[in-house]
Amino acid sequence: MATEEVDVRRFSDRESSARVGRIPTPSGFPGLGDINSYLIFPEHDSDELILIDTGVRSDEAWLALCDGLKQLDCRVEDITKILLTHGHTDHYGQAYRIHELSGCELWAHENLWITVERMQPPPERLELELHFYELWGVDQELVDKALARRAGFAKTFQPMEPTHLLKDGEKIKIPGFDLETIHTPGHCPDEVIYWQAETQVIFSGDHLLPHITPVCLAQIPRSKDQPRPCSLMEYQASLSKVEPYPARVTYPSHGEPILDHRELIKSYNLSTDRRLLKISRILEKNDWMNPMEIGKELFPKAWQEQMVPVMSEILGHCDILEDGGYVAVEERDGVIHYRFLSTPPP
Repeated sequence: MATEEVDVRRFSDRESSARVGRIPTPSGFPGLGDINSYLIFPEHDSDELILIDTGVRSDEAWLALCDGLKQLDCRVEDITKILLTHGHTDHYGQAYRIHELSGCELWAHENLWITVERMQPPPERLELELHFYELWGVDQELVDKALARRAGFAKTFQPMEPTHLLKDGEKIKIPGFDLETIHTPGHCPDEVIYWQAETQVIFSGDHLLPHITPVCLAQIPRSKDQPRPCSLMEYQASLSKVEPYPARVTYPSHGEPILDHRELIKSYNLSTDRRLLKISRILEKNDWMNPMEIGKELFPKAWQEQMVPVMSEILGHCDILEDGGYVAVEERDGVIHYRFLSTPPP
């Protein structure tokens, strides 16, 4: 994740809209950097103050949020509604604490529960997760590390019951600043962006980020017999869905505003094509390989400490290769293996 730091500010009508403000708060996780929360200020005859995403549940993030609100002449108690782009801890972590002080509503996509369950799995879901890590050839030591790391994330995660569950295409009525909900699964199942038509502004969450392609996290099916959702293919479909919107500016959850989201999407697609080619070449030099073996060769410096994103990248790109007929897939001794068939086109 990008670690580019930004400042507290209220944007101008020339930039996008003076109704929009930004407050960065620290995540506390190495490499993740700050998370941007955005404010939609009320019209003169309204007291509706809306916060898009909240930051993690930590004292440092809370102080940064409170200080940012103060700089923008607001208080936590003034917030009337939280809109989540998705349920990861750096977007959702402070929602309950904000609600306790303000009594605000929480609006999130109807798939929020899937992301929450991934963060805090019940025993039967954890058992399924362990099964799939074994199926992907992941070393047990790496699984244990990943579970311990998630437990650390969970300490900054305090879910609350949403007031309203959003659907794709749903309009959010805000005096003078209506938003359209656009479901953009890929990074996670409940990810949405918010589109403001009059000002031509996108609030993109982690769907669009400057300087880095978001990781499309591998999803665990509901049972061993169900097919695994193809996160990267979902993400590509979501990019195609968002690309036509005539955005003047896109406000991401990390880093500075994006001024040309279509060029960014082109760069994402190019990055995907390059990675497909790299994996294809790895497979061409070897015989049957399981996902973990591919991950170790493609990410020699990252696979030990970042197993979950590494495996997500490998599985996502292998899904595309399989769908295009460029690899063969076979389960051998309880582990999935891939074999090279042909090189994907550039």
